[in-house]
Amino acid sequence: MLRYPLLTRYSDYDTKGHVNNAVYLTYFEWARVQSWQQVARRGGISEVDIADPPLIVAEARVKYVSPANIGVALAVEIGVKEIRTKGFSFVYRIVASEEDDRLVAEGETVQVAYDYSAGRTMPIPPEMRAALEGM
Repeated sequence: MLRYPLLTRYSDYDTKGHVNNAVYLTYFEWARVQSWQQVARRGGISEVDIADPPLIVAEARVKYVSPANIGVALAVEIGVKEIRTKGFSFVYRIVASEEDDRLVAEGETVQVAYDYSAGRTMPIPPEMRAALEGM
């Protein structure tokens, strides 16, 4: 799994002083962008497909395990769980990085390769598949 330190913002917290449940999907999205850019550049993916990959998120799941309170340093871990013909799954772990990696949340998203001009799903392009296999 790839790991990225996460800087929380004041607006991420709710009135109870912990990260609001809705924000975790934003953290997952941020990790997807970071990891895709890193892996795609190593894999020779075009800059157009790095900046705007032909993907849609078809499903998202979050399991909240423990609170992330104000001032706690977090990290997001991301990895590829499964690659299919038209889609693949990312798995995530958010940990309190200065507290022995206490698990805060975990989740999964399913991405589907999508041809926006045709308005339909498509097989994952070979170069994208190779980049994902390298994660």
